[in-house]
Amino acid sequence: MKTLLTIVFLITTTQSFAQFIFPALSPKGSIEQTIGLTNISIEYERPAARGRIVFGELIKYDNLWRTGAGNCTKIRFTRPVTIDNKKINAGTYSLFTIPTKSDWTIILNADTTLYGISSYDERKDIIRFKAKSQPTNRYYESLTIDIDVVPNNALVYVAWEKTEISFKIETASDREAKDYIEQHLLTDKSTNPDEYAAAAEYNFYLNKNLDQALVLIDKAITKKNEPWYYRQKIDILEKLMKYREAIDCANLAISLNQKRTDWDLKEKQQNEAAYKKRIEYFKSKLKE
Repeated sequence: MKTLLTIVFLITTTQSFAQFIFPALSPKGSIEQTIGLTNISIEYERPAARGRIVFGELIKYDNLWRTGAGNCTKIRFTRPVTIDNKKINAGTYSLFTIPTKSDWTIILNADTTLYGISSYDERKDIIRFKAKSQPTNRYYESLTIDIDVVPNNALVYVAWEKTEISFKIETASDREAKDYIEQHLLTDKSTNPDEYAAAAEYNFYLNKNLDQALVLIDKAITKKNEPWYYRQKIDILEKLMKYREAIDCANLAISLNQKRTDWDLKEKQQNEAAYKKRIEYFKSKLKE
């Protein structure tokens, strides 16, 4: 019995040691971001500096780098994008770079199965372009890739130690939205009032084509007497400095607000007070 227990203990102990997984030196990282109507995602392995000088020593200048560790870094687009004035089809690509002191060559390659750079094939490159290198405002212990949203386009940042580069990715989201507005909304093909209101809001917050935004919100109101449509119309009129029309719209909104049966008295009073405050503001603007 004692011998059996010893064997069980040894087997259990051996299995325990065999199952231990040490922390990864270059843990996996990922980032996913919706840019307009396009999703962009990046998967990479994040090496750490660990006291080493990275660029110029660990990462040799003028040499191809997998822009990470282990498996190749992958970037994915769910819709076609434009990079450095070249259209890139939807899909997944490997991301390589060639750092120098002043700039990096950014490379998207069609082969996403690579480990390291030994099997890299330049003939499979989709695009190569330059990006300026610059010092960072803080120290990055581990390689960090980030995506900043620049209304419906993106800036991808690659930073490590005290160095970073960035490059722009343009989506077709603005053009697609413009086409939809012209082909479906301004022609009254859509029967959904919320689409007209959403299009008006889209133009309003991008601060472009406000006259068109006004047409669109009027179409939404014609199709559905929705109170928040009036708030949106007032915002557009204010930005267009059409204060008299904004006052008329606010008074109409107050009238509709009083007829609502799905709000309690307190909520109605709060909304009415907000509209009256805006009316007084518009009156003051007319006196200027």
